[in-house]
Amino acid sequence: MAFPVNVPNVPGVPSVLFASGARQILSYLTSDALGIFGGALLQQPWGIYLGGAPIILCDNVASFDYRQQWSISDFPVERGAFQSYDKVQIPFDARFRFSAGGSEANRQAFLASIAAVAGDLNLYTVVTPDAIYPSVNITHYDYSRSANNGAGLIVVDVWTLEVRETVGAAMSATQSPTSASQVNGGTVQATSASSLQEAKAGSIRSSGGRLAA
Repeated sequence: MAFPVNVPNVPGVPSVLFASGARQILSYLTSDALGIFGGALLQQPWGIYLGGAPIILCDNVASFDYRQQWSISDFPVERGAFQSYDKVQIPFDARFRFSAGGSEANRQAFLASIAAVAGDLNLYTVVTPDAIYPSVNITHYDYSRSANNGAGLIVVDVWTLEVRETVGAAMSATQSPTSASQVNGGTVQATSASSLQEAKAGSIRSSGGRLAA
């Protein structure tokens, strides 16, 4: 549906041709910008979560970056050439830019929520409307304030890195006993020495040796 635009037909006002869908396009652009910078945060999830709840008390999410890389190993061969032989996926990293303004107490709570989780070992989930990235930990955050920037609005960059949990393989029925993994059998109870062990200990004492503690 096209909306009429009231442009006065007076001297000095140029004749402008308005497209019928111009206002709708402008509405789409505006809503998209508001969606990332805070307008749609009430309906769509953006942020770092733990147990379904956000861990950073921000007003807006200004930007989000995701990076996934692979490493290709190579080694030298004859005549100065190189040959690639493997491709390994590197843990991804996701970066948020959060902002908070308003009262001083609101900004203090914002910074405190970041500082409280930046140094822990918990595994969090990066949540966006389009994708979810589990098992991350915070590795970095920074912000700056100056006389002409950040006086009433604090913008903080928070970096996260994927943490991959692995379980070590233990072999029980191996061909060689030396190939089996070490097993912790719990607390070992002390037992009395045998007659042979007592005899060996006596010979050590008589020769001036010292028993190990």
